[in-house]
Amino acid sequence: MPSACHRRQARTATRSSRLRRRTILAFTGASLAAGDPVGAQPSGETQRFFVAEAMRMKEEAVARGDQPYGAVLVVAGVIAGYGPSRVNSDRNPDAHAERIALWDAQKRLGRQVLDGAVVYATSRPCAACQRALAAARVERMLVGPMADDAGILPVGAVAPPPSSIILAASSSDPV
Repeated sequence: MPSACHRRQARTATRSSRLRRRTILAFTGASLAAGDPVGAQPSGETQRFFVAEAMRMKEEAVARGDQPYGAVLVVAGVIAGYGPSRVNSDRNPDAHAERIALWDAQKRLGRQVLDGAVVYATSRPCAACQRALAAARVERMLVGPMADDAGILPVGAVAPPPSSIILAASSSDPV
């Protein structure tokens, strides 16, 4: 008869194996087929994977000599769009990581509206990226290594352009 220690190790190994299988299923999208409710909160393990992928996109951007930002866009528990920053490499001021991930997901899925999608980004997106994500009906933004919920701007919301903030700060300065 196995000792209590051996039984505990066997239970731990079985739990680990189940967790790995569930994680793999979540990453392939099979979690929906397994009966998980649509729109369910991803597990901590799954969120860590998405955050790690956003960080990997950031490292990819830095390795290419670009700005240190990365993002992934998740639809139905599966990464649908990858976004390393490409502002410098593409010479495109709009090629922020969040928009690259959005464009990638829209292209892969063949649609502009991504109801229920979630963006995992390495830092808070700028106002223009937030507007683009809101227009695509992205549900949430999770930001940084702890996946803090950053919300999203409602469709049609107008955030002040960065230049107006600079002008307001400099208008009190003597000329």
